[in-house]
Amino acid sequence: MLKTPGLAVQVDVSNAASVQAMVDKTVKQFGRIDCALNNAGIEGAREKIVDYPVDMFDRVMNVNLKGMWLCVKYEVAQMLKQERVVSNPETWSDKPELCRFQGQRGSIVNTSSTAGLGAMPEFTPYCSSKWAIIGLTKTVAQEYAKEGIRVNAVCPATTDTPMRDRFEAHWPDWQAKTDASYPVGRVAAPEEVAEAVVWLCSDACPFATGEYLKIAGGR
Repeated sequence: MLKTPGLAVQVDVSNAASVQAMVDKTVKQFGRIDCALNNAGIEGAREKIVDYPVDMFDRVMNVNLKGMWLCVKYEVAQMLKQERVVSNPETWSDKPELCRFQGQRGSIVNTSSTAGLGAMPEFTPYCSSKWAIIGLTKTVAQEYAKEGIRVNAVCPATTDTPMRDRFEAHWPDWQAKTDASYPVGRVAAPEEVAEAVVWLCSDACPFATGEYLKIAGGR
Protein backbone atom coordinates (compact mmCIF):
# COMPACT_ATOMS: atom_id res chain seq x y z
CA MET A 1 0.00 0.00 0.00
CA LEU A 2 1.33 3.41 -0.98
CA LYS A 3 1.62 5.67 2.03
CA THR A 4 1.85 9.45 1.68
CA PRO A 5 3.78 11.30 4.40
CA GLY A 6 1.52 13.50 6.47
CA LEU A 7 1.90 17.16 7.32
CA ALA A 8 1.29 18.66 10.76
CA VAL A 9 0.46 22.37 10.87
CA GLN A 10 -0.27 24.30 14.05
CA VAL A 11 -3.25 26.57 13.42
CA ASP A 12 -5.60 28.89 15.29
CA VAL A 13 -8.90 28.18 13.56
CA SER A 14 -10.39 31.42 14.86
CA ASN A 15 -7.74 33.46 13.00
CA ALA A 16 -8.22 33.97 9.26
CA ALA A 17 -4.52 34.39 8.46
CA SER A 18 -3.67 31.22 10.37
CA VAL A 19 -6.31 29.19 8.52
CA GLN A 20 -5.20 30.57 5.15
CA ALA A 21 -1.60 29.64 5.98
CA MET A 22 -2.72 26.09 6.83
CA VAL A 23 -4.44 25.73 3.47
CA ASP A 24 -1.46 27.21 1.61
CA LYS A 25 1.00 24.83 3.32
CA THR A 26 -1.26 21.88 2.55
CA VAL A 27 -1.47 22.78 -1.12
CA LYS A 28 2.28 23.35 -1.30
CA GLN A 29 2.84 19.87 0.12
CA PHE A 30 0.18 17.91 -1.76
CA GLY A 31 -0.73 20.06 -4.76
CA ARG A 32 -4.47 20.27 -4.04
CA ILE A 33 -7.16 19.58 -1.43
CA ASP A 34 -9.49 16.78 -2.43
CA CYS A 35 -11.21 16.42 0.93
CA ALA A 36 -11.28 18.15 4.29
CA LEU A 37 -12.67 17.32 7.71
CA ASN A 38 -13.27 20.35 9.92
CA ASN A 39 -13.28 18.99 13.45
CA ALA A 40 -12.03 21.64 15.89
CA GLY A 41 -14.37 22.22 18.83
CA ILE A 42 -14.52 22.91 22.56
CA GLU A 43 -17.39 22.38 24.99
CA GLY A 44 -16.89 25.43 27.21
CA ALA A 45 -18.31 25.79 30.70
CA ARG A 46 -21.39 24.11 32.16
CA GLU A 47 -23.77 26.83 33.32
CA LYS A 48 -27.31 27.91 32.67
CA ILE A 49 -27.54 30.92 30.38
CA VAL A 50 -28.07 33.48 33.17
CA ASP A 51 -24.79 32.49 34.80
CA TYR A 52 -22.82 31.71 31.65
CA PRO A 53 -19.61 33.81 31.31
CA VAL A 54 -19.71 36.08 28.27
CA ASP A 55 -16.00 35.60 27.58
CA MET A 56 -16.48 31.83 27.53
CA PHE A 57 -19.40 32.22 25.10
CA ASP A 58 -17.11 34.19 22.78
CA ARG A 59 -14.37 31.57 23.01
CA VAL A 60 -16.68 28.66 22.22
CA MET A 61 -18.27 30.43 19.27
CA ASN A 62 -14.90 31.62 17.94
CA VAL A 63 -13.56 28.06 17.84
CA ASN A 64 -16.68 26.05 17.03
CA LEU A 65 -18.46 28.34 14.58
CA LYS A 66 -16.11 31.05 13.34
CA GLY A 67 -13.32 28.48 13.09
CA MET A 68 -15.54 26.18 11.04
CA TRP A 69 -16.65 29.08 8.83
CA LEU A 70 -13.05 30.14 8.16
CA CYS A 71 -11.91 26.61 7.33
CA VAL A 72 -14.78 26.13 4.89
CA LYS A 73 -14.16 29.57 3.36
CA TYR A 74 -10.52 28.94 2.52
CA GLU A 75 -10.97 25.29 1.58
CA VAL A 76 -13.70 26.17 -0.92
CA ALA A 77 -11.59 29.01 -2.30
CA GLN A 78 -8.78 26.53 -2.98
CA MET A 79 -11.08 23.88 -4.44
CA LEU A 80 -12.50 26.39 -6.91
CA LYS A 81 -8.98 26.73 -8.37
CA GLN A 82 -8.71 22.99 -8.95
CA GLU A 83 -9.67 20.93 -11.96
CA ARG A 84 -12.45 18.39 -11.53
CA VAL A 85 -11.20 14.87 -10.89
CA VAL A 86 -12.89 11.70 -12.11
CA SER A 87 -11.53 8.95 -9.88
CA ASN A 88 -12.75 6.12 -12.12
CA PRO A 89 -13.79 7.25 -15.63
CA GLU A 90 -15.23 3.81 -16.44
CA THR A 91 -17.77 3.97 -13.60
CA TRP A 92 -21.18 4.91 -14.94
CA SER A 93 -19.54 6.21 -18.13
CA ASP A 94 -22.81 5.56 -19.93
CA LYS A 95 -24.44 8.22 -17.72
CA PRO A 96 -22.35 11.36 -18.33
CA GLU A 97 -24.95 13.53 -16.62
CA LEU A 98 -24.05 12.00 -13.23
CA CYS A 99 -21.64 13.99 -11.12
CA ARG A 100 -19.49 10.93 -10.41
CA PHE A 101 -18.54 10.86 -14.09
CA GLN A 102 -18.36 14.65 -14.41
CA GLY A 103 -15.83 14.74 -11.59
CA GLN A 104 -15.52 16.71 -8.40
CA ARG A 105 -13.28 19.49 -7.18
CA GLY A 106 -13.49 18.46 -3.56
CA SER A 107 -15.51 17.26 -0.60
CA ILE A 108 -15.81 18.89 2.82
CA VAL A 109 -17.18 17.35 6.01
CA ASN A 110 -17.96 19.45 9.08
CA THR A 111 -18.29 17.96 12.56
CA SER A 112 -21.53 18.97 14.21
CA SER A 113 -23.10 16.86 16.97
CA THR A 114 -26.36 15.36 18.14
CA ALA A 115 -26.32 18.52 20.27
CA GLY A 116 -26.93 20.28 16.95
CA LEU A 117 -30.16 18.35 16.51
CA GLY A 118 -31.63 18.87 19.98
CA ALA A 119 -31.04 20.55 23.31
CA MET A 120 -28.04 20.32 25.61
CA PRO A 121 -29.01 22.17 28.82
CA GLU A 122 -26.25 24.19 30.53
CA PHE A 123 -24.17 24.22 27.33
CA THR A 124 -25.97 26.90 25.32
CA PRO A 125 -22.93 28.14 23.32
CA TYR A 126 -21.81 24.60 22.45
CA CYS A 127 -25.29 23.50 21.46
CA SER A 128 -25.93 26.70 19.49
CA SER A 129 -22.64 26.39 17.61
CA LYS A 130 -23.43 22.81 16.61
CA TRP A 131 -26.86 23.84 15.29
CA ALA A 132 -25.18 26.64 13.34
CA ILE A 133 -22.72 24.22 11.74
CA ILE A 134 -25.62 22.41 10.10
CA GLY A 135 -26.91 25.71 8.71
CA LEU A 136 -23.43 26.57 7.46
CA THR A 137 -23.09 23.16 5.83
CA LYS A 138 -26.43 23.29 4.03
CA THR A 139 -25.92 26.85 2.80
CA VAL A 140 -22.41 26.38 1.40
CA ALA A 141 -23.45 23.07 -0.18
CA GLN A 142 -26.10 24.89 -2.19
CA GLU A 143 -23.75 27.72 -3.11
CA TYR A 144 -21.15 25.43 -4.71
CA ALA A 145 -22.96 22.25 -5.74
CA LYS A 146 -22.69 23.10 -9.44
CA GLU A 147 -18.98 23.75 -9.02
CA GLY A 148 -18.33 20.13 -8.09
CA ILE A 149 -17.82 20.79 -4.39
CA ARG A 150 -19.78 18.75 -1.85
CA VAL A 151 -20.26 19.86 1.77
CA ASN A 152 -21.76 17.57 4.40
CA ALA A 153 -21.77 17.19 8.17
CA VAL A 154 -21.61 14.39 10.71
CA CYS A 155 -23.54 14.56 13.98
CA PRO A 156 -21.94 12.10 16.39
CA ALA A 157 -23.44 11.35 19.78
CA THR A 158 -21.10 10.97 22.76
CA THR A 159 -17.76 9.65 21.53
CA ASP A 160 -14.78 8.25 23.43
CA THR A 161 -12.59 11.36 23.29
CA PRO A 162 -10.85 13.60 25.86
CA MET A 163 -14.12 15.56 26.11
CA ARG A 164 -15.82 12.41 27.41
CA ASP A 165 -12.95 11.95 29.88
CA ARG A 166 -13.44 15.47 31.22
CA PHE A 167 -17.14 14.82 31.77
CA GLU A 168 -16.39 11.56 33.59
CA ALA A 169 -13.80 13.25 35.84
CA HIS A 170 -16.36 15.88 36.85
CA TRP A 171 -19.37 13.56 37.24
CA PRO A 172 -18.15 10.08 38.29
CA ASP A 173 -21.39 8.27 37.40
CA TRP A 174 -21.79 10.08 34.08
CA GLN A 175 -20.25 7.37 31.89
CA ALA A 176 -22.40 4.54 33.23
CA LYS A 177 -25.58 6.58 32.78
CA THR A 178 -24.52 7.64 29.29
CA ASP A 179 -23.72 4.09 28.16
CA ALA A 180 -27.08 2.91 29.43
CA SER A 181 -28.89 5.62 27.48
CA TYR A 182 -27.82 4.15 24.10
CA PRO A 183 -29.58 1.10 22.67
CA VAL A 184 -26.17 -0.34 21.70
CA GLY A 185 -25.07 -0.01 25.34
CA ARG A 186 -22.01 2.17 24.82
CA VAL A 187 -20.73 5.42 23.34
CA ALA A 188 -19.08 5.67 19.92
CA ALA A 189 -15.45 4.96 19.15
CA PRO A 190 -13.64 7.71 17.20
CA GLU A 191 -12.91 5.21 14.42
CA GLU A 192 -16.64 4.67 13.86
CA VAL A 193 -17.13 8.36 13.19
CA ALA A 194 -13.98 8.47 11.06
CA GLU A 195 -15.28 5.70 8.78
CA ALA A 196 -18.45 7.70 8.14
CA VAL A 197 -16.36 10.75 7.26
CA VAL A 198 -14.26 8.72 4.82
CA TRP A 199 -17.44 7.55 3.09
CA LEU A 200 -18.76 11.11 2.78
CA CYS A 201 -15.43 12.25 1.36
CA SER A 202 -15.32 9.46 -1.21
CA ASP A 203 -17.01 9.34 -4.60
CA ALA A 204 -19.26 6.52 -3.36
CA CYS A 205 -21.96 9.08 -2.57
CA PRO A 206 -21.71 11.83 -5.22
CA PHE A 207 -25.37 12.86 -4.80
CA ALA A 208 -24.92 13.54 -1.08
CA THR A 209 -24.36 17.22 -0.37
CA GLY A 210 -25.90 19.53 2.19
CA GLU A 211 -26.68 16.48 4.33
CA TYR A 212 -25.99 15.63 7.95
CA LEU A 213 -25.34 12.08 9.08
CA LYS A 214 -26.48 11.27 12.60
CA ILE A 215 -24.23 8.70 14.31
CA ALA A 216 -26.00 7.95 17.57
CA GLY A 217 -26.06 4.23 18.36
CA GLY A 218 -29.78 3.94 17.80
CA ARG A 219 -30.79 6.83 20.05
